[in-house]
Amino acid sequence: MRITKPPVVGVLLGLCLVAACRSANPPNNNMNPDGSPGPGSDTGTATIHIQDVQSDTMLPGTAVELHGVIITAIDAFGAKTGDLWVEELGGGPFSGVHVFGTPLAQIKDLSVGDIVDITGAIKSEFALTSDTTGRTVTELQASKGGTMTLTKTGKGTVPAPQVIDAAAIDAMAPGARDAEYEKWEGVLVQVTNVRSQSYPQGFGAKPYPDDAYKLGVTGTLLIESTQTKLASVDGLTCFASVTGVEDYFFDWLLLPRSDTDVVTGTGCAPVTITPSTVPAIQAALPTGIVELDNVTVTGVSNGKTSLWISSSSTAAINEGGYVFQSSTTQTLDPAIVPGVQVNVIGTVSEFNDDTAGGTLTEVQPLRITVVNATPGTPAPITGVTVATLLDPANAPQYESVLVTLDNVNISAIGINTNGNIATAKQNGTTFGIGTDIVFSKDIVLGCHQTVTGFWTNLETVGATTKPNAYGFIVRDLGALGTSCQ
Repeated sequence: MRITKPPVVGVLLGLCLVAACRSANPPNNNMNPDGSPGPGSDTGTATIHIQDVQSDTMLPGTAVELHGVIITAIDAFGAKTGDLWVEELGGGPFSGVHVFGTPLAQIKDLSVGDIVDITGAIKSEFALTSDTTGRTVTELQASKGGTMTLTKTGKGTVPAPQVIDAAAIDAMAPGARDAEYEKWEGVLVQVTNVRSQSYPQGFGAKPYPDDAYKLGVTGTLLIESTQTKLASVDGLTCFASVTGVEDYFFDWLLLPRSDTDVVTGTGCAPVTITPSTVPAIQAALPTGIVELDNVTVTGVSNGKTSLWISSSSTAAINEGGYVFQSSTTQTLDPAIVPGVQVNVIGTVSEFNDDTAGGTLTEVQPLRITVVNATPGTPAPITGVTVATLLDPANAPQYESVLVTLDNVNISAIGINTNGNIATAKQNGTTFGIGTDIVFSKDIVLGCHQTVTGFWTNLETVGATTKPNAYGFIVRDLGALGTSCQ
């Protein structure tokens, strides 16, 4: 699928006639040939069918005229609209194609099920130059300087979606897998009893609109929200069925056309979930999926995707945890604020982005459920000093624990080259302050009577130089005072 939302306009290729596109002689197993010409409903003098367009015997740039094909999907959702997909009335392998760049004036009078003729089109094999797999997507588009025209000639019945076995395809060798998905590119298909593997992830630029989310349902097939919103989905959602057109853009994609194309159910393979506790996951790395029940939220990241938890509303050593999600993840339920109680189901890892040592226990959530939405007031550990926290014998016990430090002088704001880690000092002991909750621009320099937040490992991806040591994530800055040393 060609993504032409504003964040990527300008980096897209036009008519793809370069070596990165499909050819009749693909250079590697990831570049699978399209189908052979097949029967169709074309009544034009050239007798061209979609199967001919999908065949590698037709070169990119070839003029195409189709007659009597049926519209199976129209993208009328979100910020970027107008793409549509057509299919031969008989359906089957290689029977569908993506029509890109149709004039909006024509699309407004068309709907799914309309039978159309397409004139003034050429075949295109589209890929971004950054896609080095050799895969492309076959499209119809107007020639440079020309106009593509869609003319409605009647109304018909959309072919029943082709049911494909996503799990079986996922288990194939890469070349065979691509060849199987290639057969259904542009075709209306359906997968059944597949489970989401994460919360929806945004793509493009923030803030992510509703039509810019995706999630995996197998290792190689993703659902995208380009035509309908992915609502009430988490990392354990079981889909009884998902229907949509199959497409490609870096990944094999399934594009449901409306919320009725997405049906949840209970027929997915069962998931083993093991009850655990915050102290247990801090003491030993568990395998598989664990569940932490009735934990208290003690903090939420500034991007509203990650959170800190505690075994209870009163902080204690070895009782804090970090629930991490990428900044591209769909934002948390607004009810998730400090003081509420939640159940968290997910996997646990020890994060380390370099070889310098030091890890951070992280829970990657698959499901977060609010069980008590009335916020309490989490009580931090008090009276502890930074010198004590920096002691290697003590530091791991305080990881992700809510702590209040007294009389902290913040002397410098962090910059990109050090991971935006601010510089602070307490009683002559210097330490770093991260900005996962309070942005650098909101850090106030000076002597703070208190700072409340989380003791953590300050590894930061992407910094040129960075501390790989324990430090502090500020949640609340206290009033300025004069007692710092």
